[in-house]
Amino acid sequence: MLISPQLARDTLADLTKDCCLPLDAGELIPARGQFLAHGHVFVGDLAVRGYKDKGRWKYDDRDIRRVGQTLSALTIDASEMVEAQVPSRHYFDDRVTFDDWSRADWRRTLNFWIYAAARCSRQHESNTIAADYDPVDDFDLFDPGIAHIPVTDVTDVWSSRYEIGPHGLPGDLTFEELVSLYGERTIAGTRPLKLLTWSQTHWVLPRTYTDMLDRWQERDRALTDGARTCTGCQRQGSRWAWRTPTHRGYVTLCPACSGETFQSYKGHLYGVAYSALRRKQQRADDYLCCLCRESRASVWDHCHEHSYVRGPVCASCNTFEGKGTAFLCQDGSVQHLLECRGCREACTLPRRFHLDVVLEHLEDVERHGRCRRRPHAFRSEYVHGVHQVTLSCPVHSSPSSWWTKQVTAAEAAGIVRAFVDKTLAGPSAD
Repeated sequence: MLISPQLARDTLADLTKDCCLPLDAGELIPARGQFLAHGHVFVGDLAVRGYKDKGRWKYDDRDIRRVGQTLSALTIDASEMVEAQVPSRHYFDDRVTFDDWSRADWRRTLNFWIYAAARCSRQHESNTIAADYDPVDDFDLFDPGIAHIPVTDVTDVWSSRYEIGPHGLPGDLTFEELVSLYGERTIAGTRPLKLLTWSQTHWVLPRTYTDMLDRWQERDRALTDGARTCTGCQRQGSRWAWRTPTHRGYVTLCPACSGETFQSYKGHLYGVAYSALRRKQQRADDYLCCLCRESRASVWDHCHEHSYVRGPVCASCNTFEGKGTAFLCQDGSVQHLLECRGCREACTLPRRFHLDVVLEHLEDVERHGRCRRRPHAFRSEYVHGVHQVTLSCPVHSSPSSWWTKQVTAAEAAGIVRAFVDKTLAGPSAD
């Protein structure tokens, strides 16, 4: 039986209330994009698969109970401890790649927490740290827990101010400060700082726990590598590149296999209202994205002003459409917007693109005196039906190299109409 994440969390918390591990059952509440990597959530070294049901992620009750019973029976021998390999700058080598930081590595994550807390402690040593302060915002390294890569210039982090003291932590950081900042952070659904212990020579963790984290690390990497493999031809792509959302969850298909698996959209819904399409419950994920033509579509793109359907698009292209000028410069993007019957018949674009078209037009026609360089046009205020656009010459630095151009709403509409006419005319318009 499929159950909600909230019920799964409560069930797991009840089954593991006597567990010797510091677990956080709240890991079962999925964050945005959590299932993108491989479709599972780990609690300890046990993977729980997520299932998409009626547009919502759920878990199998049997999986939750299996995990709960296994973890509740786990015992930890506190007399058998091993070195945790923290703190160590080895994990922040400049040669570390993006893939290294995005792969599961519990030791790297622990080291990040420690050095981030040390930086925070140094900068705020004379102030009380607010309860909602996030040291990640004030640190030179990005959080490996969210698959980011560190910046290369980390000299300050390894300066003498961060040398390891007799207490085993960098700088003036205390263990209490580390716990206050990162004590609630989790790795594989567990809180490692609750088990980390100082032996007067190095930091140690129970061997049972480190063995479990090593198994989690290996299994998470295996699942991630498997999710990069196309289910059609078995080719392996870059991380998440071929992951496509469907109504049943994520699938991995390369562009070639997507083209063979899904229908190509032929524009047969031109002039159909989006509301009518929803009533018919025609699925967008039966089609290939009509913009990139590489990924499975996930939604029906439609004009919010005229309510006509434009076509099926994937989640990535649907997001990219909000990028304004960058989207308009992409091949086929304007033609796609004109798949709205209302926009095409009125020779216009949605209003949110008008200023982007105006700015592009002004950069084409405006110049600073006799300078031939294309100026930069900046978004400005809209007052009483007039766009106040600021332009600047990229070559000259005199006060006259900055000027303002006023464009009325009627002029803007004319510029957009000319832009659309040129697009509809095709290459011959040039």
